Amino acid sequence: MSRHPVFLLIVIIFTANLVACYGPGTKHGKEIRADARARIAIFNSQLAYDQAMQAFRTGQFDKAMRQIDGALKLTPDVPEFYILMGRIFMETHRLEQANKAFVKAIELNPNSADSHYYLGIVYQRWSNEQSAYEYYIKAHELDNSTVQFVLAAAESLIALSKFDEAQLFIESKMDYFEHNASMKQLLGQIALLLGNAADAAQIFTEARLLNPDDEMLLEELAHAQYVAGLYGKCYDSVKQLQRLKKGFTLETKQLEARCLVALGRTTEARNLYLELTRSDPSNTELWIELGSLAWEIGDFRRTALCSVRIVALAPHRYEGYMLKGIYEREKGNLDQATSLLRQSAALSNDVALPHMVLGRTLEENGDVKGALGAYANALRADPDNQAAKELFQGLSYAPNLSKLPGRP
Repeated sequence: MSRHPVFLLIVIIFTANLVACYGPGTKHGKEIRADARARIAIFNSQLAYDQAMQAFRTGQFDKAMRQIDGALKLTPDVPEFYILMGRIFMETHRLEQANKAFVKAIELNPNSADSHYYLGIVYQRWSNEQSAYEYYIKAHELDNSTVQFVLAAAESLIALSKFDEAQLFIESKMDYFEHNASMKQLLGQIALLLGNAADAAQIFTEARLLNPDDEMLLEELAHAQYVAGLYGKCYDSVKQLQRLKKGFTLETKQLEARCLVALGRTTEARNLYLELTRSDPSNTELWIELGSLAWEIGDFRRTALCSVRIVALAPHRYEGYMLKGIYEREKGNLDQATSLLRQSAALSNDVALPHMVLGRTLEENGDVKGALGAYANALRADPDNQAAKELFQGLSYAPNLSKLPGRP
């Protein structure tokens, strides 16, 4: 179909010549005029569609809607017109109307992969992941060469917590999309969700070979490396990320500090945490990590300062009371420490550490029965915690407290 305005002039001249030859009142002349009107309508509707698409791409949604309405009045049975209308409705948050437009497009062309794909997006926004998946997978079946359909279907499976199925689905498509970084990136994300951080780090590394300029991919690689315990590599990735202008964020600085702690570079880590808490003083996680580091290196004054900030920012969390209790225990105020640590343990839910610290404090205060109860609670919170097992068993079988393991 020509889209050039000259085409319209040609049609008019050609029609006029034919009518002149066959006569306007003849049956054949009427057929020619009807055919010409249809051709002109098709041309004008296509022109309106092109203008609507241009307006849509530049965010002029009202203008785009007026143009596509005009196109549909001229030729109401073109599925692509309804697809564009549905997309305009989606962008203006009118999902019911978008749904109707995409359904109409499918009625006109059941083999339209785009119609199924966009209808999947509507159901995804309605949080109906199962229906979204069904439309995405149908779009993929109709057009198996478009990677976006594969990614959308896999992401719906992830939203449905079907991680193994999503992994198998992506892997089954890798031969066709082996050079697509987004496919590998999603495969890495699935590996993380399955708890395979080392595999995720390897997959993200492979994805970066295909798309080395993707900062988000580099950030995901750094996090996977940290979870996998690859602290040296994580640190290198973080520094590389920070060399990129957009990658220099508080989040990457915090990850750098965590790597420094894991690598035993505690002085550098402490200085970096001090810088971070000055930059973002309302960030509870930063104060918790700085307080924990201060405890680890024996800086109990800073441990106490951090505990005050944590309790003020997050009074429902256990860490602030635990760090304050540790400070009071270090000062020899065992009764006050015990009270604070009991408060911490009550808030800790499934975390063993506050119970373990409470148990050690009760031991020091001569309350063996209370300490056993605290260690038992630690094991209830985290049955696989080896340190809690050793403390409990040590106290159970060695009444002589001088032979107990050191504090956690």
